[in-house]
Amino acid sequence: MAYRVGIAAILVLALAAPAEAAVEVRPCGGAVCGELRRPLDPERPRGRGIDVAFRLYRATERATGPAIVAVEGGPGYPSTGTRAEYRAIFGPLLRTRDLLLVDNRGTGESALIDCPSVQSYVGRTSGPAFARRAARCAAQIKRRYGDPSLFATAYAVNDLAAVIRALKLGRVDLYGDSYGTYFVQDFVARHPSLLHSVTLDSAYPRRDTDPWYASSAATLRSALELVSPGSVARLDQLLQRVRITPISGATKDSDGTPLRVRVDPRTLSDLVQDSASDPLILRELDASVRAALSGDSAPLLRLVGQANTWSHTPTEAAYFSRGAYLAVACADYPQVFGLDEPAPSTFAPFTLAEWTSVSGFTQPYDVCADWPRPRRAPPALPDRRLPASVPVLIVGGDLDSLTPVSDAPVIAQALGANVRTVVLRNTVHVTSQGGTHLVEGMRCARIVIRSFVGGRLKDSCAAGIPRPHTAGAYPLTFADAAPATLFSGPDPGEPARRAATVAAEAFGDVIARWLYSAGNRGPGLRGGHFTATEQDGDTAFRLINVRFVADAPVNGTGTYDPVTSGVDATLHVAGVTARVRWRQSEPLASVQVGDSVLRLPAP
Repeated sequence: MAYRVGIAAILVLALAAPAEAAVEVRPCGGAVCGELRRPLDPERPRGRGIDVAFRLYRATERATGPAIVAVEGGPGYPSTGTRAEYRAIFGPLLRTRDLLLVDNRGTGESALIDCPSVQSYVGRTSGPAFARRAARCAAQIKRRYGDPSLFATAYAVNDLAAVIRALKLGRVDLYGDSYGTYFVQDFVARHPSLLHSVTLDSAYPRRDTDPWYASSAATLRSALELVSPGSVARLDQLLQRVRITPISGATKDSDGTPLRVRVDPRTLSDLVQDSASDPLILRELDASVRAALSGDSAPLLRLVGQANTWSHTPTEAAYFSRGAYLAVACADYPQVFGLDEPAPSTFAPFTLAEWTSVSGFTQPYDVCADWPRPRRAPPALPDRRLPASVPVLIVGGDLDSLTPVSDAPVIAQALGANVRTVVLRNTVHVTSQGGTHLVEGMRCARIVIRSFVGGRLKDSCAAGIPRPHTAGAYPLTFADAAPATLFSGPDPGEPARRAATVAAEAFGDVIARWLYSAGNRGPGLRGGHFTATEQDGDTAFRLINVRFVADAPVNGTGTYDPVTSGVDATLHVAGVTARVRWRQSEPLASVQVGDSVLRLPAP
């Protein structure tokens, strides 16, 4: 049920439960915002309270359908922080639907947890030393709020239900992504009467969660092979080498900042698991591994350094609360302590010790080792499934090893009688939000989600999403570059066809560096630099002596269209002028040299 608020009005709505306080709402940036006072400990309703913050976007026209409620992942991300992405996902539905976003307790503006011991820490976020830091965070939470387990999913789920009732929204279309799917499955069991439909975007099981997350390793192997056939065997070769002698060296971050990088099995386990949400790793991993196996470590050092900056740089707690992540993970997730170890091949080509050394904010294998036991366990999950009248959608990418879509049958069986699963080919974790360059996957994911929530699922696009482009290779010299293939016109000669490859790969490489930083300047692989400026919705690049290969600088200009991941560039290398064009929807790049048209795999 929708309602209207004047631009300067503040409404006070009576709660369903008369014993609780009223909730106030106020205008805030195109929405109405408010807080609902909730008991921190439900068993002590007159004890300490917390404010649970929400943001409600009213339908832009007359509201005629159920409100949409979207829940963010992490755990630790506030749902209101992803408001732009959620409004983009649901798009035209919001003409006749309200959109509610509620910050889970411990995140955003809902009793934010901010632990200095972990929040600003730069370094390895797994292992015994980090577990001790996590324990200091638990002690801080205890001093401020009491038992850290009071931030468990069950309590946050009940907070959301209370907000929905307070705002008199009736039955809602509930959406969750990543950890939000875990949260939504919990909500399904506790508050089914509030649900009109359920969407799980990049899901993992709430019930019988595997503490080893073995399906992640299996999906990772599958994803690497889908993108670059034979890459798992090459990764295995590299692991055998760096177990004996790690690769160390200097490189540059995407903005040109000097980095010192060490490549060993632990950093590689982080790198490949991060590929589930960072498709630039999938773009460059195999080519970087092949180069390293041939003695050229520059591409791999750069990738490890830049991907680590992108995925593991500490942020403000208001953006992502590491403390909230730990409070939920250590209260809710099953732990591996004392369990029998899985078969040695489970995490191949990594060993068990190597795989479980990944960041605790990816998989919490050991970060809870010193976390205190809860004073009281969170409420048990009811054994309840949805009736067929409440449809459920599970949607996920086949390249997502964080929340493997292969787990969907297990999730579906526990959820209800009317569950549909859509596999988005060639997409990664929560591609729907648009945080990557895989725009075709994003476009399809949004079509699928909108159509389901709108009442008529359309999923024909899911099987036709194009494969991610990959870096062809990292040749050290111009002579090492593979010549492009002649498509039409006279053969310009092998040197010109090599120049076409170097020009196209150099421009693709520059775009990847910019995607890692969104800055206005960055370094070439082996020298030179580029600049980037916004131009009519596109990004315009200028390459200045960019050395993709050591002995042939590339100069010129070009544009990148973020809507299509389309490229149009005119580049000069080795005395050749090349017009380079491609789009993400197409597997091949076209390069015009004089009257000749050449083709090569799009970088």
